[in-house]
Amino acid sequence: MRLISEQDIERLIDPSMAIATAIDAYRRHAAGDLPPPGRLDLPRQEPTGNVLVLAGHGADGLFCVKSNVHVYPDPVSRQRKAASMMMLWDAVACRPVAWLSTTGFNNHRTAAGLAAAADRLAPRDARALTVFGAGKIAPAVIRYLKTVRPLERIVIVGRGPARAAALAARLKQQGDYAYCEVRAEADATSAVRDADIVVTITTATQPVFPGDAVQRGALVILAGANRPHAREADDALMSRATIYVDHRDGCLARAGDLAIPLATGRLAPTQIAAEIGLLWSEPEPAIPPADVTVFKSIGVVAQDIALARALVDRAETRGIGTDFDPDSGAVATAEHGAPRFARSS
Repeated sequence: MRLISEQDIERLIDPSMAIATAIDAYRRHAAGDLPPPGRLDLPRQEPTGNVLVLAGHGADGLFCVKSNVHVYPDPVSRQRKAASMMMLWDAVACRPVAWLSTTGFNNHRTAAGLAAAADRLAPRDARALTVFGAGKIAPAVIRYLKTVRPLERIVIVGRGPARAAALAARLKQQGDYAYCEVRAEADATSAVRDADIVVTITTATQPVFPGDAVQRGALVILAGANRPHAREADDALMSRATIYVDHRDGCLARAGDLAIPLATGRLAPTQIAAEIGLLWSEPEPAIPPADVTVFKSIGVVAQDIALARALVDRAETRGIGTDFDPDSGAVATAEHGAPRFARSS
């Protein structure tokens, strides 16, 4: 079994590989190639927190169980602590394949899925991106979207102006953004008015921007508010939208961005065009023009399995990670040639 750390994942991953695995996962999910996944959501009140356990089958007999844990130890500050781990199995041989630390992995996995959708749905000449949310996932989302569109302007809107300004300043110090305008913005209307792509990655429970301010032809990616009572988009946006989803049943059941306006009649079921994975079917379907296109993402377990498998394959090829024998307890660093096993203490 291969043990892969957070540092190992950062050494192994790159956007092109991660986006390719997201496309494969979306396609397999939409085609019905995989058994239904499982989900266990366990909230806690004191201190406020949650444990989310996701499990599902992937291609070639792979199976994963991933646990995401987060807690707000100080409710006043609203600062969240989070961590994640994943076990990858060969469910045919009944053999553990890898144990991955997936806290940073989750940022890449989510960003890759959003970028894959943007590459199919966003205007080809999209230059202006607005991101609502300045938390830990925001840098990855911006980086991945920049790989699929020639972005020249990036606007960041955070829960507090200082956090958004700090992220903008960090990005401007990186060479990848040398020729981009990167700035923070406090006014939501101004932030979306000229954006070609709008992404929301927030913990909001109420809409974060006015939908009637979004320009015609824009793509809006809604990736937060994955609870039935919470939403990031208002009725004005949803009534204009042609909508693609990553998981139709899951989005209808758990995403307030869809469930709330569907219940009130402000969103018609016919506006939900398709699961995104169908857009990579053969022959590749044409995407009709829309006033505003929306992609609603709650994530699918197939993304985790596809990306984890690619990382494990790359780790084995490059000799990265630690080998662990669960029967004997022998461990070995995979680097520097042949493994040198030793009994674990």
